[in-house]
This record gives sequence, C-alpha cells and structure tokens, in this order.
Amino acid sequence: MSAAAGVSFLILSQVLTKAFTFGSNQVLVRNISPEVFGIASYLEFLVESVLFFSREAERNAIQRVAAQPAKARQIITNFAYVPLVLGVPVGLTTFLLQKSSAMYAETIAPLPFSGISIALSVFLIFLELIAEPLFALNQYLLNFKVRSKIESSAVFMRCFSTLAAVLASKRYCSGREFDGLAVASFALGQLVYSAATLIGYWVLASYKVARAERVEEKDNLYWLEPATFSLWKSLFVQMIFKHLLTEGDHLVVSYLFDVAEQGVYSVIENYGSIVARLLFQPIEELLRMTFTRIFSKKDADVSASYKLMENLLVFYANLSLLLVLAGYTNGGFLLRLLLGRNEKWSASSVFDYFPQYVLYLPFLAFNGILEGFFSSASTQKQIGTFSVFMSVSSAAVLTLLYVLVEKFLWGLTGLIVANMANMMLRIVYCFVFLVDFYKKNNVTTNLASIVNRLALPLLSVATTFGIQQKVFGQIQSRTFVDFVESAGLCFVSLLVILYGERKTLVSLLKKEKRAEIKIEKAERDGQMADEAEN
Repeated sequence: MSAAAGVSFLILSQVLTKAFTFGSNQVLVRNISPEVFGIASYLEFLVESVLFFSREAERNAIQRVAAQPAKARQIITNFAYVPLVLGVPVGLTTFLLQKSSAMYAETIAPLPFSGISIALSVFLIFLELIAEPLFALNQYLLNFKVRSKIESSAVFMRCFSTLAAVLASKRYCSGREFDGLAVASFALGQLVYSAATLIGYWVLASYKVARAERVEEKDNLYWLEPATFSLWKSLFVQMIFKHLLTEGDHLVVSYLFDVAEQGVYSVIENYGSIVARLLFQPIEELLRMTFTRIFSKKDADVSASYKLMENLLVFYANLSLLLVLAGYTNGGFLLRLLLGRNEKWSASSVFDYFPQYVLYLPFLAFNGILEGFFSSASTQKQIGTFSVFMSVSSAAVLTLLYVLVEKFLWGLTGLIVANMANMMLRIVYCFVFLVDFYKKNNVTTNLASIVNRLALPLLSVATTFGIQQKVFGQIQSRTFVDFVESAGLCFVSLLVILYGERKTLVSLLKKEKRAEIKIEKAERDGQMADEAEN
C-alpha cells in the first residue's frame, strides 16, 4: 500500500470514529457530572500509562529491524511478547503507588463498585498486550486498511457499550451508586474496545502469529536480536521521561486539583485535541515509519526527505494559524452549545479555559512531527543524550508547573502554560537536531524559504484578529451573529493561505497525477505480460 493511501485510510478512520465518539460524548456530558468525568479520565490515564511503559519502546525499536522478511517477522514477533512480560511488574508498581495516594483513598476507594472498575481495567490491559504481536506484524506489513477497519469497529463498539451502560445505570440507580456505575461503564467500554481489537486482528490478519522462537544468525542463537534489544533499552529510558513530560500534567492535576477540575480538564482535552487526533496523529505515525525505513538504507535519499519535511512544517504552521484563529475566537461559544444547559457544567470554568487550551495545540502539533523525525533519524547515542535532556527538562517543567499553580494561583491556566513550555523545549531540541542532521548530510536547510512562505498567512491571521477587535469590539464570539461573522473572516484567511501556497499545491497535484499514471502503466504492462504467457 502506498504512503498516500495509508495515511488516507488512517485519516478517514479517525474522522469516522471521532465523529461517532463526538456524538456519544454529547449524550454523556449531559448525563454525568464533572466529578465522574474526572475519575474516569484518571483511571484511563493509569491504564494508558501501563500500556505506554510496556509497549511504546518495543513499537519504536522494531521499526528499525532491517533483516530479511522471514527473519524480520520472527524478530518482531519475539519483541512483541516483551510488553506482555513487562506489563506485570509495570502494572503492579502502578497499582501499589496509586493505592497509597490521596486520590485513590479519598475519591476512588469510597466510590461504589470501584472494585469492578479496577478489575475491568486490569483485564483490558491484559487483552491489549496479548494483541501486541498481531498489531506489530500488521504495522511491519504497513497494512493500514486492516488496522483502520479494526480500530473503527472497536471505537464504535466502545462508544455504544459505554453509552448504553451509562444510560441503563441512570435509569435504575441514582446518587453515588450511579456515579460508581458510570465510572465502571467507562472501564467497560475500554474493555470492549480491547476485546474487539484482539478479535479483529485475529480474524482479519493475513498472517498467523508464530510463537517466540530463537533466531539463528551465523553461529549465534538469540531470542531478542542484540542490536534491536540495545536500541529498545535506550528507548525505554527515553520513554519514561517522555511520558512524564507528556502526561506529567495528569499526575500534577490529580495532586493539585480536585476531581471536578480534573473533569473540566478532561473535557477541554477531549474537545480541544480533536483536530490533533484526526489529522496530526496519522501523519506523524506515517512519517515516523516512512523516515525510519528511508534512513535505515545505505543509499537514502536525504535531500528528498528534507523537501517533504519543509512542506509538512509549512502545512502544520498554516493549519496551526487557522486553528488558533478559529478556535480561540469561537471555541468557548461552540463549547457552550455542545454542553447544553447542564447546570453542573455551566457553573464550571470549562468555557474560560477552553480558548487557552486552543493556543497550546500548535505546540503539540510541531512537537509530534519533529519528535517523529528525531526518532527516525537518530542514533542510539543521540537517543541517550535526548534522554538526559528530557530528565533535566522534566524537573524544570514540573517545577514551573508547581510554582504557577500553587504559588501564583493560576489554576488550569498555569497547567496550560507549563505544557507550552514543555513542548517548546522539545521542539527546539528536535529542530536543532533536524538542521544539524541535514547539514552533516550536505543538504542545505533553507529556513528563509519557510519564513517567506509563512509571511502572508501570518499577516492574514494578524489582520483578522485586528478586524475582529476594532470592528466588532471583541476577539471572542459571544452570540451566533458574532460566530457567523468570525467564520466568514476565517474563511477569507483560508483563501489567502491557499493562494500563497498555490504553486506548491499545483506541483504536488501534478506529482500525484504522474505517480497514478506510472502505476496504471505498470499494471497494464503486467496484464500484457500475463496474456503473452497464456
């Protein structure tokens, strides 16, 4: 499958699943309180942490396996069993640490049916890790179509089961009992997702997962290929710091904020990062896999990879400008429409913080694409250096977060600002690496070209903000009329950006057309050869 087709399948899958998730969330937020959302998101964070520590290093390490296909499959299979083994100590450590926390003792333990929620969470982790060998081989084969089908179906089933369980609980229970069952309903939905994923790969995969077996190479026998295992160890250390930096805000949120504020932050994240999950995540994933394979070759076309990175950086910058323009001005107004007249949410601060979170999205986007490039092009020594940098920056960012929230009393604003600082540190580090990488490979990085391409979009967005402030007297929309006027200005900015990038867009379309013609010609030649043989 081509790269374009692969990312198209992933984006289409994300659009369909997020649309369904969005609809189900609309019903959920109207029926449950911020406190329930906070507890459910906290348990989900713990599950994701166990899965991340167990399998993320393995997923990144096996992308660099460069053996012959048959041997590569066995190497990947062996490594894919590592998360299942690692999941036991990681899960136990996480549970013991959280069991002694104030969050668990004061909020989760007293909640009715909390034992059921925890049991469901443990079981879903087990199912996720069992499915890892199937997932790893599918990724190696770049079979995005199968993955899209499986993940789409699993998300639909998760949303339906969660929604059905919450509505059924509300019908028969109330008060604290309903809160406990609502939290368990979220865990049940995640369990259904994990089971559907495992069954989906088992049924749809075009391969059978072998047992872990020793691989023979020359006179050596090994379970885990030495070079990949060494890389895995370096990545595992890096992933610890990466997770603390990326998800450390959740830990601090559980320490510094009450459950209601955690629920507010969860809703802000869910709605605010929709575009990031829809579009940025599939592109970053495909970029990481594509560059890893390109740079692992001895005759890698480094200059072509730079042109791709330049276009992606400009695309991300333009999209980020539109996100900030449309999201900051209209985000609070749209969120009020989505959450309805629920008194529990109306009394919260979610509408004030949401526009601030929109400003954080560009940092999140650029960090994703630049770290994807770093993980693809870096050596083992460079990964180790990055881990040291992550450890130092982790301490600095968490200290900043504590000061902003606890000393300056900035609340969730302090959390958002600290997250921006966190991402900015990583963006600068990875961008310096990118420039240095191409310099060592004798490729000129024309930063002036990128700046020139962004001059018109920046001017357009700045002008639009100025018009909204001067003409309409405010930047953020308050009424439906404000929203319509702002949407019109955003559309004009989009047209200006498209005009500025017209030459690049035409060039890419022509290139895609030539590629399609080349593929069609190859297929015709193949058919003619088959007919000649017959």
